[in-house]
Amino acid sequence: KLFDTDAEDIQTANAQFETGSSVRLTISYSVGITLLIVAGFGIYNILNMMIYEKMDSIAILKATGFSGADVKRIFITISLSIGSFGGLMGLIFGFLLSKGIGHIPFTTPALPTVKTFPINYNPLLYSIGIVFSLITTYLAGYFPARKAGKVDPVIIIRGK
Repeated sequence: KLFDTDAEDIQTANAQFETGSSVRLTISYSVGITLLIVAGFGIYNILNMMIYEKMDSIAILKATGFSGADVKRIFITISLSIGSFGGLMGLIFGFLLSKGIGHIPFTTPALPTVKTFPINYNPLLYSIGIVFSLITTYLAGYFPARKAGKVDPVIIIRGK
């Protein structure tokens, strides 16, 4: 040995950190997808119950000239409104929570220059969040809206 030192390449030195990062990323995506699915079922149930309760109003709309596509559009708009509001509130709450977490002291020998939890505020991640909330609510609202569009006003009005 010329200088009596040992050296490691960066992959070996950071192997534990990289493994932890990939596991954390996988868990984060899994939790996020699970929450989107649960939210989608919640919106589906809300719209399904709304359609069931408003069956007579839907029948009146169709009897006065609204087409099935018009009724479907109304309920998909309601669904997307819920998704927009929920997605926006989620982004705001997530941003504020991230700001709070970003102030928590964090020390590790592996990263001596990092003093607080590292937070990624990439706007792309926020854009992905709002797009997924809109896609989820659209899919959750599509099936109840399709059901509302197929309502036969004669059967509903006769049944009252």
